[in-house]
Amino acid sequence: MAAVSSVEPNKVQGPSGFLELHGHMLVVDYGQVYMEGNPVGFLFEDGYLSQSKVTKPIEEIHGCVFRGIDANGIALELPTGTAGPSGKLIYNGVTLNVTNGRIGTLDHRLVGEMEDDGTVYIRDGVNKVARVKLDENSQLTTLFEGKKSDGEPWKHEFVRPLYRKDKSYSDNEIIRYFAEFDKLKTAQKKYVCESMNIWAASGVLQVVRKSEGNCMLGNVKHGAAGVTGVRTGYVTLDREEFEKEITLFAKFGSSAVVSTRFKPYLEVRINLVVAHEFGHQLEFCLSQATQNKIRDLYDARVKLCDTKHPLPPEYEGLSELLTPQQVPERLFISGYARSSKHEYWAECVAAFSVKDSRDYLKKLDPEIYEILLEVVTKPENVMRRVFYDNVLELQSSLRVGNELTANLIN
Repeated sequence: MAAVSSVEPNKVQGPSGFLELHGHMLVVDYGQVYMEGNPVGFLFEDGYLSQSKVTKPIEEIHGCVFRGIDANGIALELPTGTAGPSGKLIYNGVTLNVTNGRIGTLDHRLVGEMEDDGTVYIRDGVNKVARVKLDENSQLTTLFEGKKSDGEPWKHEFVRPLYRKDKSYSDNEIIRYFAEFDKLKTAQKKYVCESMNIWAASGVLQVVRKSEGNCMLGNVKHGAAGVTGVRTGYVTLDREEFEKEITLFAKFGSSAVVSTRFKPYLEVRINLVVAHEFGHQLEFCLSQATQNKIRDLYDARVKLCDTKHPLPPEYEGLSELLTPQQVPERLFISGYARSSKHEYWAECVAAFSVKDSRDYLKKLDPEIYEILLEVVTKPENVMRRVFYDNVLELQSSLRVGNELTANLIN
């Protein structure tokens, strides 16, 4: 049997419904068990019942049955339908208890179920789904030690294909995305991980990577920092520009104001080339309605920019150029973002990827910020159906694995 943690009942929320106990029908309100209005115990979501300072699984109390909902409002019946294993589960490095097939956190929140053959189901509290069956695309690294429902000792391990056991899900996804990651220098690895963590931890990187391809270093002949293949979706970053971006990022952070040859005009640049090129890949996965909305937002800003920040006559480019006094009043997150709707989106994705520029983007362009927020938190609203179904299943798993946390975007 899995170890029982000493959690005070009033520190957690339990289920609500009705508990049949010794022939009596008792009311359960957020875990607190009442008999004729008097508290007589506490029921945890994972099926542990606490009475008179004794806590035991509901199965050990003859004839005890609960029917109702958990703290997230999802239907819950205890004991659950089929018996499963009991023991200790390490899920993406997170320690969990398994009690008769019910997977619970150390504070007794029910997060899923496990069968004797190792099949795992997750309770998705965000989308109100009681059983999301995981597969090799959505299940994280799993290590179980305990016994099956028949008492047979059992050890079980699941490692995602091509993943490293000593790395978290996010680290593994970034390593798989960035070809020859191991050959990068320490500062380069840090730069890539910082700029791609939010997309890896939310599961968006996995879905985009499988659809569009990965990222690699090479030589981009036309002078750009990177290029995303229109037909293949693969990203190639220019080696020299990649080094330049890292130097600028280390010196100035995610954005910098740089001079131009058109005095006294300046241009704001975003120093996040990996996230920028990923933004182009991500655009391919957005619904048509979302892409149309991005186009409209871009067109409106260009029109306003033409009035407030007209380009100098001798300038043949399309970036937003600003006098020193105009920099605080810029309309685009970067000068380059003005050049096309595709670059507008990619630069906003890059800015959203790290906290300082994400906070500024929220103030500067709240509409595009909300779209990016939904990519991470409500992909069903903005992504094509073929992609967001996979994201939702994966995200339910990532929440249990402590990757997609409440403070991922803060």
